[in-house]
Amino acid sequence: MDDLLTDFIAETRETLEALAGEIVAWEADPADKTRLDAIFRFVHTVKGSCGFLDLPRLGSLSHAAEDCLAEVRSGARTPDAALVSAVLAIIDRIGELTDALEAKETLPEGEDEFLIAALAKGHAAPVAESVAAVTKISVMPANAPVRTISRSIRLPVELLDRMMAGVSDMVLARNELSRLLRADGGNSSTDVAFERLSLCVGEMRDAITRTRMARIEALFSALPRMVRDLSGELGKTVRLEVDGGDVELDREMIEMIRDPLTHIVRNALDHGIETPEERRQAGKPEMGRLRIGARQSANQILIEVSDDGRGIDAERVVRKAITAGLVTSEQAAAMNWSRKLDLIFEPGLSTADKVTGVSGRGVGMDVVRANIERIGGTVDIESNPGQGLRLSLRVPLTLTIIPALTVSSNGTLFAIPRSAIDELVRPKSDQVRIERLGGELVVFIRGARLPVVDLGRFMGLTDTAEPALLVVLRAGGGERYALGVEAVHDHEELVVKPAAPALMASGVYAGTTLPDNSRPMLLLDVAGIAAAANVGRDQSVVEEAPVEKRKVKAALPTLMFRDLDGVVRGVRLALVERIEDIATASVIETGGVQMVPLQGRLTKLHSAAALPASDRLRLLRLSDGESAIAYAIDQVVDVVELHAELAPTPVAGPIAGVVLHEDNPVELLDPFWLFTNGATSPANDDSPLCLVADADDPWAREVLAPLLGAAGYRVMFAGEPTDDRVSVVVTSTGHMPEGVDAPVVRLRGTPDHNGDESIYRYDRDGLLSALRRHVAGGK
Repeated sequence: MDDLLTDFIAETRETLEALAGEIVAWEADPADKTRLDAIFRFVHTVKGSCGFLDLPRLGSLSHAAEDCLAEVRSGARTPDAALVSAVLAIIDRIGELTDALEAKETLPEGEDEFLIAALAKGHAAPVAESVAAVTKISVMPANAPVRTISRSIRLPVELLDRMMAGVSDMVLARNELSRLLRADGGNSSTDVAFERLSLCVGEMRDAITRTRMARIEALFSALPRMVRDLSGELGKTVRLEVDGGDVELDREMIEMIRDPLTHIVRNALDHGIETPEERRQAGKPEMGRLRIGARQSANQILIEVSDDGRGIDAERVVRKAITAGLVTSEQAAAMNWSRKLDLIFEPGLSTADKVTGVSGRGVGMDVVRANIERIGGTVDIESNPGQGLRLSLRVPLTLTIIPALTVSSNGTLFAIPRSAIDELVRPKSDQVRIERLGGELVVFIRGARLPVVDLGRFMGLTDTAEPALLVVLRAGGGERYALGVEAVHDHEELVVKPAAPALMASGVYAGTTLPDNSRPMLLLDVAGIAAAANVGRDQSVVEEAPVEKRKVKAALPTLMFRDLDGVVRGVRLALVERIEDIATASVIETGGVQMVPLQGRLTKLHSAAALPASDRLRLLRLSDGESAIAYAIDQVVDVVELHAELAPTPVAGPIAGVVLHEDNPVELLDPFWLFTNGATSPANDDSPLCLVADADDPWAREVLAPLLGAAGYRVMFAGEPTDDRVSVVVTSTGHMPEGVDAPVVRLRGTPDHNGDESIYRYDRDGLLSALRRHVAGGK
């Protein structure tokens, strides 16, 4: 019985999360019987389970809601705001009683009768009437299908963590075996077996990582209900648009984002979107728009919250900050627009004219940024006064595997989360110089003064006079400072594990990591180091000239490297996903094209010269967010910001042009040319589905299907089951599968044209061009 009760509690809670938004969407479209049926099935299921489990209170509540919804289904009642509010109250009560069951607590029974009475036809509920008068919410797209609860198996998180730890140990063992094989010289058969083992281990780690993932709609499902209730309380009308609920994120990350996202939405409704009267006066529609979307960008999730309200006036924020004593008038005069907007994240600053039950106490936005940055994310803000506001949250896919930069001091390795790094600089020019002020090191970077924390001295490892390299970091509260290190080694994805309690108690470590060399190292807590080193807000204020006076062209961070032909070149840092070393023997050459296995798939390799004879090859993995390529280099030189204009090359090729850096010409790679000529973009779940009608033709299976797969299409043969829509059919015999409504590409076996629209089956360009036209809707 205890097991049955536990399953009932878990299933009820899962369904409740998805149901709140469905009820609000049903209120916006009472004719939507699909959503009405979903809500009815839920209360009916709860009623049936309660009778079996002997839960009379839950049974009476669900029974009353079922009777009311049955009347709506039969057409006897019309769902208005009062009825919807009463049903929402019943479902809230079911959730409260479910939580009480799990905690073995007892809730007062008096409210149950009031909630059941509110379902009666003609019952006047003050709250419901006020909501009916001012609240209209629709969840976009309006015709979105009803979410269904998928069947699943529940596992404790501790078990998944143990599985992940086991796979991480397997990765270390694999790396150790790789070094032993290289030391012994190895042989071809052993190398092939080892590469196969490596792929299996990588796939297993990816699969176990996916078990921790959940659709982000679990985070979005409660928002429609919250927007409905809060907009009614504030007397505003709001249209909520939610997009990207199918994006997947680590379950633990979802829980950590929930509170910051809730606070952002409440602020948007309270401070951002105006009342209907104010919007009419401003020439806007009476109904405000709040949009929340999520999408995956490389190894991060981007969550954007935007509204069409009044936005934030940066000058007004500055005046509030000066009044609160957070900045001085002189500091404010030196700030640009972006820095002024960032003041909204300062502790204790509120732009509200009065304190309400929703917000206005100056507590919240600083916590939002701190919480997001604590999990390796970032918060960006864009404001157009009078037009609206956009907040962008970038968070890593998972907390267990993060991209990091490996640095060292006095021979000791440390890792820094890549999301906390702004740039890497060397103190060797007028643009970057280190000085000692008041006994402390500070660095001036293009007019901005930042405090310097020497990692070696901070950790008690060394007492150097001046660090050789600076890593500019952004701490949890938004402060920027420079961390002085001896060397920067590599970008890599690291598995994070908790450190010993004594180390974690110091506040400067975020855990231990497992790099590929099997030497565990500590992951630094950027915010913790800032706090321990007394890096304060006043020290890190950017002292730069106003934008109007500087007239300096925007600089772009650029990775400088020595190419295989000995020439120093550069590539935009935003394109560099990671830098890694691979075995030179793993490079495959086929058809005059070099390929390398990266992250379980073959990726095209570009090189400016012949590959070196050494055992290891250093690569830049470049990504545009969807496709990826590899570029072989000799070594990384530096990360700099280039201000000079590009002198383009007259001929298209891998070099876009030349810029001047410290009076030396530097060639820049042309990402457009590189990605046009061989970016790896394998088929995925969203790729067009190509149906090959000739399932029994060996040529279709052995020649045609690999060509289609390499071109980025998903391939299936006639007779294979699928629930996906077929984008195009390819046939060489004229045979057409039954029940398939899709454009057809017909192939012929001879080069001679038959007068029809068929294509010679070895005309590669013609075939791919026809496929693209048909997929795009062409004739």
